[in-house]
Amino acid sequence: MSEPGAKAFPDAGIDFRQLFDAAPCGYVLAERDGRIIRANGTFAAWIGRPAEQLVGQRFSDLLPIAGKIFYETHFAPTLHMLGSFSEVAFDLVDASGERLPVLVNATGGLHDGEHVQILLAIFRATQRRHYEQGLLDARDKAEATVVSERATSELREQFIAVLGHDLRNPIASIASGIHMLAKETLSQRGSRVVELMGGSVLRATALIDNVLDFARGRLGGGITLDRDAEEPLEPVLRQVVAELRSISPKQTIETRFDLNEPVDCDRMRIGQLLSNLLGNALTHGAKDQPVAVEASTAGDELVIAVSNAGQPIPAEALEKLFQPFFRGDERLKQGLGLGLHIASEIARAHNGTLVARSDAVATTFIFTMPLAI
Repeated sequence: MSEPGAKAFPDAGIDFRQLFDAAPCGYVLAERDGRIIRANGTFAAWIGRPAEQLVGQRFSDLLPIAGKIFYETHFAPTLHMLGSFSEVAFDLVDASGERLPVLVNATGGLHDGEHVQILLAIFRATQRRHYEQGLLDARDKAEATVVSERATSELREQFIAVLGHDLRNPIASIASGIHMLAKETLSQRGSRVVELMGGSVLRATALIDNVLDFARGRLGGGITLDRDAEEPLEPVLRQVVAELRSISPKQTIETRFDLNEPVDCDRMRIGQLLSNLLGNALTHGAKDQPVAVEASTAGDELVIAVSNAGQPIPAEALEKLFQPFFRGDERLKQGLGLGLHIASEIARAHNGTLVARSDAVATTFIFTMPLAI
């Protein structure tokens, strides 16, 4: 990919290099690995650093931790496979540490059929933030008008209907389509795309479950249980592990199950609890170390423990870890912050406990509940 035009237009006297630098949107030219070759003056001004200081840095270095993970695991691989990406929302971190919401369009430059460079066109996402603020204002106004038990009940039913129907049904259709495509003979790239789509569907389904449970709890419904001591719990736990292995095939998950006694529990809820804990461990644990999952029935208790290596969680963050929307530690600033909160609510609904321990060796979440009511 050649450098943006350095020659002036002969008749009009237009310097296209100057147009590139002074464009109202940000432009970044990067190597295939995201390392910046050149950034225009508009983008440099947004970041608050001279353009020459940005050269050599990776674009993902300008993103918060959640943005880095999304860029490396989804944005970059998809861009290299498809050749372009449109209207992707990121938060840039400027020189003062403030976040700048932007929308990014990306195109991969070709040389001998290979994507060798990336051109990013970046726009300020002012309208998106106005839209989000409008949603927050609408929510506050709605909460102010919900003053009666009947109004609260109607709001709960409408919210549940949106999540249960308007979101679940399209996701179920997508999952069905992915399942059908997986049976076809696909190219290596096609198989990878189907795999990425399948992982996204699993994450979206889990996110809906967490938001739905949180809404029920806040609107008076609480965590509902369908307890049954007749059916075994282990197959559900193994299915959860298998699903998360499919999403993170490069990470090792070691399991040890010793479930010899019946457990009077809601098996699907316990599976949701394990999914939230294991997903958290895979996201925040050391990528080169295995995540350990242990489940056992000892004495009169069920114990499930999930451990991962990596940087320990600070003591002050441990105290608030199960609060909804908690954002105390930089490594936790992704997702909605509801997974651990919902896991703790599921534990409480089973008359159990969920605790976290973290040191230089490992971070471990331990769920304990009585085998019988």
